[in-house]
Amino acid sequence: QYIKLFEMDKIKLSFDKPVLSLIVDEAIKFNLGARGLRSICEAIMLDVMFETPSNAKQKEMSITLSLAKKQLKKTKIQQLKVA
Repeated sequence: QYIKLFEMDKIKLSFDKPVLSLIVDEAIKFNLGARGLRSICEAIMLDVMFETPSNAKQKEMSITLSLAKKQLKKTKIQQLKVA
């Protein structure tokens, strides 16, 4: 979904494989399902979605493990935990 959204702005979005593993690991850690996966992705992508398209020179964006971890630290991801 995010790849398609970025394509509309003519930006090639990619995710490093460790990022995908991080997303899955976080979902398992907090016992989350599909909605939880989406929430984790949104937490990682929120700033990127608003900043990247406004930078007209940028034609590619790669979501790295360090960026994903930084974004997750900024959020209250622990609140997603299923009781």
